[in-house]
Amino acid sequence: MTNIPVIQSIGNSMVKHAYSLKVPKKLKESEDFLCEGFHLVKEALRSDLKIRYLFATAKGYTSPEGQEILLQADRLKVRCFEIPNKTVTYLADTVTPQGILAVVAKPPKADLQPPFGLFLAAYQIQDAGNLGTLFRSAEAFGAQGLFLTEGCCDPFNPKVVRASMGSLFRVPFDSNKPWEEHLAWCKGNGFTSLALTGNSEKTLFEYEPKMPLVLWVGSEGGGLPEELIKACDQSCKIPMMGQVESLNVAVAASIALFYTRKGGPFLDTPESR
Repeated sequence: MTNIPVIQSIGNSMVKHAYSLKVPKKLKESEDFLCEGFHLVKEALRSDLKIRYLFATAKGYTSPEGQEILLQADRLKVRCFEIPNKTVTYLADTVTPQGILAVVAKPPKADLQPPFGLFLAAYQIQDAGNLGTLFRSAEAFGAQGLFLTEGCCDPFNPKVVRASMGSLFRVPFDSNKPWEEHLAWCKGNGFTSLALTGNSEKTLFEYEPKMPLVLWVGSEGGGLPEELIKACDQSCKIPMMGQVESLNVAVAASIALFYTRKGGPFLDTPESR
């Protein structure tokens, strides 16, 4: 790709649109989100998502990763524009931006179809880093999708996008609904609902996973509400040693997701033997 158009002004309509995606209200209303950094831009280009356009500095485009991205963008007919360093700083969400960003169309609403296996449900997770990690762990441990209740932070928040390391682009999710609605859908589709809570008398290692299964994890401060726990079929806790009272929600969910795969297709692969 040659003769990349240069945009100098932050008053440019595409730059203004990209900047608006940093504002939570505008991001929620928009059909797009912002993707920052070489790794995430490459993951977005490899996904099925539509890339509206790319911004990068001259240095970003001439780097080895930038050249790779340009080739892929050319194959996909993605519009690319060069912007100065000051504009990257203006648009970026990181302290030390890498010099490349993409405006990406949000995926369509997930169409969840049987056969169903393992799902993760997150109740009011407000920390963006934790939510992004939940996406990453869900993909790593074979979850088919995520349910995000009302009160969770925006899954397209720049920090969530970065923490997911690209898993957000690949893991289907349904968000911004009351927990009762998510749970009713699961029950209607034959799921066993398992609440992960420190107040349970049963440990995770006493639980025999039965698919399809939805694993519920709670907010960083309050965990899962009592009415949700009671509405689930079963509950369990992760046994811990020492004086530790609780685990980070992303750590706890990762342990539970891995455990529920025991004897399942995830562990029955040549790589895991």
